[in-house]
Amino acid sequence: MDQHNSLRRTIEEGGVVYGARASTFSPTVIEVFGELGVDFVWLDFEHMGPSPYDSRLFEDLTRAAEAGNTELFVRLPSGDPPLVRKVLDAGVRNLLIPRVDSAEEVREAVEATRFEYDGEPGERGKASGRSSNWGTADDYVQTEDSEVCLGVMIEKTTAVDDLDAILDVPELGFVFIGPSDLSVQMGHPTNKTHPEVERQIEAIEDACVAADVPLGGIRNDPQSIADAEQDGYQILRVGGDLGSIEASLGERLTSIRKDN
Repeated sequence: MDQHNSLRRTIEEGGVVYGARASTFSPTVIEVFGELGVDFVWLDFEHMGPSPYDSRLFEDLTRAAEAGNTELFVRLPSGDPPLVRKVLDAGVRNLLIPRVDSAEEVREAVEATRFEYDGEPGERGKASGRSSNWGTADDYVQTEDSEVCLGVMIEKTTAVDDLDAILDVPELGFVFIGPSDLSVQMGHPTNKTHPEVERQIEAIEDACVAADVPLGGIRNDPQSIADAEQDGYQILRVGGDLGSIEASLGERLTSIRKDN
């Protein structure tokens, strides 16, 4: 498999990447998204989908991503190091860990992605899976450390309280803000536009930009996407398969039935 991670390279160079969610977990959809020019495909194993411990599944999904020239962006249920290592060994490059509480937890997850970490041996184990081209890849250890990218979701008040320390974790790839769960944690369930929630989100944004940690979020219309980029966002999920089907086919059916 291709050993390089275009998403990590782009955000480290200050660029912006645009992604779409594949709720169907379909290799075909992933390949089509790539052919459309989508930079990454979001796969949510926290709230839905098959088992993230199924390496054969990830082998097929990563093949589809390569065929479409896109990257997978995998939200795991947790940052449990054995799970992190297993998914990376199957060929995934970009991981998102939800519901983190502390810098210590984040450091443990990032360390599990590295053979060398912060000047010391890391907690990644050498494997002969797809990530290493079945054991034949040249400079596998060095390449993995330079290409794998792990970020975390800031969506709990405990994480907000420890945000400065989280942003200081060595080799943290990015931060993704989760306004829905943050609104629940702050006592305003689903009210993402509550003034207290908006102020907290702005404070997180400012802290990430100041710490030079790439920032990610979800936006669904061109103007909000442009505004997010102005605010420093570099990773933007801008749609998905189910929403696209609903919008496109729903509008078409409504028009047909109206005409009839």
